Amino acid sequence: MKIAKKIPTLFRTAVFIFSIALFPILAFAVTPEELRQQIQQKQSEIQKIEQQIAAFKNEIKNQQSQEKTLSSQISYMEAQIRRLFSEIRLTETKISAASLRIEELESDILVRNTEIGKQKNNLGEIIRQINEYDQETPLSMVLKNENFSEFLNQVQFADNLQENVKEKLVKIKDLKKELEEQKTEIESQKISLEELRTDLSGKNKVLNGQVDEKETLLVQTKNQEKKYQQMLTETQKKQKQIEDEIFALEENLRLLIDPNSIPGAHHNLFAWPIGNALTQNYGCLVSSFARKSYPACNEGKGNGGFHNGIDIDADLGDPIKAPMDGTISGMGNLGKNAYGKWVTINHGNGLTTLFAHLSTQSVSAGQKVKAGQVIGYAGSTGYSTGAHLHFTVYATNTFSIEQKSYGLLPLGGSVNPMNYL
Repeated sequence: MKIAKKIPTLFRTAVFIFSIALFPILAFAVTPEELRQQIQQKQSEIQKIEQQIAAFKNEIKNQQSQEKTLSSQISYMEAQIRRLFSEIRLTETKISAASLRIEELESDILVRNTEIGKQKNNLGEIIRQINEYDQETPLSMVLKNENFSEFLNQVQFADNLQENVKEKLVKIKDLKKELEEQKTEIESQKISLEELRTDLSGKNKVLNGQVDEKETLLVQTKNQEKKYQQMLTETQKKQKQIEDEIFALEENLRLLIDPNSIPGAHHNLFAWPIGNALTQNYGCLVSSFARKSYPACNEGKGNGGFHNGIDIDADLGDPIKAPMDGTISGMGNLGKNAYGKWVTINHGNGLTTLFAHLSTQSVSAGQKVKAGQVIGYAGSTGYSTGAHLHFTVYATNTFSIEQKSYGLLPLGGSVNPMNYL
């Protein structure tokens, strides 16, 4: 009888385990403990900045309810600028924290690789010893030892070697699993890092836009309240005229919707482009945007109008994401009128979506986009009383973009977005 009959199988298993691809060894300037401390410090900074941002949001909310004066408008803009500065600091801190976490993971991987190397060497030595015992027959082992107890000890030692092989293989398998998990987390952290960098770039554009808007307002009004009120009255008059035009055109377009060209009601067909806190529903409404030219909405409601989309709560600079794969079918800037800065996506299923009142757009016409991809950042451009997202769903067979004196205007027959969210 030979000792260690299962060695060839165990050896093949060992060879398989050793075939894993080891990560490149990196040199680190700090210890793992120092990295952990730095990450904790960044997390603490993140919490403090988030508290500051919450305070700024409350300040902005309070200022929105104040009387519309030049002074209050400038104060509102300055509060938004302070909040955006904090948002940028928050994003920068998150980038630092993510970078440190990646460095920590790479350091851990180096340790795992070193440990695997040690386990490989130990396992190799054990297999060598077992192979030596495997060359001897039981008879030669008996003759080699002076008494039978020594022979039994040698047999027990060989059995122990086999158990050690099993333990080492389990240890290496566990190390490999840990390596794979860390590799997956590194990839996740790198994706988050890239998203944060994109967000940082977007928020910087929003901040610059808000600073420019404030300076433009001061130049236009020459810092005079009377001039501001005159400009405000003229702007509001023009805004309402344009809204009336849009509502009248789209009332007819809704009648042209081909039900067979669009999907039936299907909740979760679209992901929410941002949050899910509604501030205005689709359909008839009574508000400062209401129009008397819609009898169907006037019955028993006084000054009724039709809202061709839903309004979703958002803060200035919040990222707006594509709700589904599609192609950017249009984009424009209507200034202080209607939708302000807007983007539309043709989803190729009979539906086209509109995203309005954006502070900045981060896509280009004709570009293919994936669900969840950032297409712009929330704002309050156009006919808007505060930062939010106006989201409309059109039947594509009725949708078009028309050139108006005030810019490119998206028009179409709308359907209730809630049918698809």
